[in-house]
Amino acid sequence: MSGQSQRLGMTGTELLFVDGFAGPGRYKGGEDGSPILAIKSVLSHSHTLYVPISFLFIEENGDRCAILRDAIKQYEEKVNRSPRIKYLKVIQGDCETELNRIIESFERDNRKVGPAFFFLDQSGFSDVSMQLIHRIMSMPLCEVFSYLNWDHMNRFLIDQTKWTSISKVFGGDEWRRVFTLEVRDRAGFMSRTYRASLKEKAGSKYVWHFAMCDSNNKLLYWLFFCTNNLRGLEEMKRAMWKVDPTGGFRFSDKDDPSQLNLFENYKDFILADELISSLCGKTLTVFQLKEFVLTETPAYLYKSALKLLEKDGKLKIINPRPGRRKGTFPDDYMEEMRVKFLS
Repeated sequence: MSGQSQRLGMTGTELLFVDGFAGPGRYKGGEDGSPILAIKSVLSHSHTLYVPISFLFIEENGDRCAILRDAIKQYEEKVNRSPRIKYLKVIQGDCETELNRIIESFERDNRKVGPAFFFLDQSGFSDVSMQLIHRIMSMPLCEVFSYLNWDHMNRFLIDQTKWTSISKVFGGDEWRRVFTLEVRDRAGFMSRTYRASLKEKAGSKYVWHFAMCDSNNKLLYWLFFCTNNLRGLEEMKRAMWKVDPTGGFRFSDKDDPSQLNLFENYKDFILADELISSLCGKTLTVFQLKEFVLTETPAYLYKSALKLLEKDGKLKIINPRPGRRKGTFPDDYMEEMRVKFLS
């Protein structure tokens, strides 16, 4: 854009948002694509942004790339005047090729890429390799949203010409065990295997996934969020609960195609029961408990569930602070305060 540098150059004083499969920016029906939604969100954000955001949009298709550039031009004046946006660049090219090229250029110049968020929403399932995600996650302060289309993948599982691509996505051949399973068990196995690969092969400390279904409750695809920071996982879950306050993170367009609707409720008492089932007899610090909730359950809030358990005599405080009120779990005492789950 005019007034913006033609060279992608992070300085460490901004956030980088990368959309690896940007699309046209605006669709035939007039709906905004992810690049325009991202730009508009930053420009209109109600909270103070303490550092500006740089945008990098990658689109392989030439026609879509041209449409995207035209769509962005409508916001050029606002972008150039806004202190919230430092840099914006559109690149035509293959996502993996371009990202590897950019990362290599940063490495040659001894520059850091992060803090950065990589939105890799491929249209199918074979365009984002585990190797690329590993390269991104090996850099400090980088997070990834990886899209995996189960509906497409499931159609091609028996096509041996696709097996090499699937192995590239999973970072190995472990996924082939799917052929030994009943059809009803395959989707769950594939999501667990991909999640394990994101942790073990891509080096993502924390991984959580969200499933999208169609109007008939048929599983379409997953979004896998990868981060090495527990706070990052907490904030992502917080954002998803704002989209759907019940927080089960399994969405369907069954009731209204224009909305993301949850069809499974997840309440405080459900979390309380799950904690007892999983942790009965164990003693943890409140911080360890928080990590368990964030990494092993759909929830991100947990204190109300602890309050319920303590009230019912199923939670014992091992080392309460003097004067502590029952049902309270102070943030500044999380790493010291220990609780034991009772039957």
